[in-house]
Amino acid sequence: MCTAIIYRNKEKKILGLGFNRDESVKRKPSTLPQKIGNGPVYAISPLDGDYGGTWIGVNSSQEIFCLLNFYEATLKLLRNPTSRGLLVRSCLLNEVNPDQLKEEELVNFYPFKLVRITLEKTDVFVWDGKALVVKTDQETFQVMGSSFTQGPKAQVSREAVFKEHFLPRNLPDAEEFLLLSKNFLTSHIPEKGALSSCMHRRDAHTVSKTELVLTEKLLTVTYQDGQPCESPEPTILNLTLTDFSVIG
Repeated sequence: MCTAIIYRNKEKKILGLGFNRDESVKRKPSTLPQKIGNGPVYAISPLDGDYGGTWIGVNSSQEIFCLLNFYEATLKLLRNPTSRGLLVRSCLLNEVNPDQLKEEELVNFYPFKLVRITLEKTDVFVWDGKALVVKTDQETFQVMGSSFTQGPKAQVSREAVFKEHFLPRNLPDAEEFLLLSKNFLTSHIPEKGALSSCMHRRDAHTVSKTELVLTEKLLTVTYQDGQPCESPEPTILNLTLTDFSVIG
């Protein structure tokens, strides 16, 4: 239950990700984005309140990772499942290389789509509980969506909404992408409910909005805790690329 919008501008060297996290109302709240790792690789990431993993982050190698649950896969109940967020955290810190993942190492994970985003391409590692498949994309814009109740319909709907209502005529700079991401991820098109980017259901809803934008000189992180359409303005951090020190 999530929505992601990916943007890459190779000419201007801008890489961005906007991400709505949709969760059960029973999940514990997450932390604000923080620096994790002891070197040589560091990452900036919010941390899950239940297991200490994460669903999104960026590291000092200028790789962005995020994860969507793969609800279309046939669900097999696991006795002691490993949190998928711990895999994202390990990838961010280069403790795990997703290119070297093996299917036998994933049998304790529920299905997922692990997304690695660089200026050159997007790799999506799709685990359906039985097989691991890698898909690659180099498009300027890419929209991804997942939904427990709507399945693949969420992906189709959110892609269509973006193309019809939000796709810009000109490629945005970093600030313009942040505004584009905000407008898309707070929208209730086609209607306020399970299919809208800002998702609303009785048992689950969008619990946070995160944006990560990398340029040649700067990393910008925004984090909005709560429903994006109702919550106060997001926390915004401008950080150096070398050690993620706060600028200003």
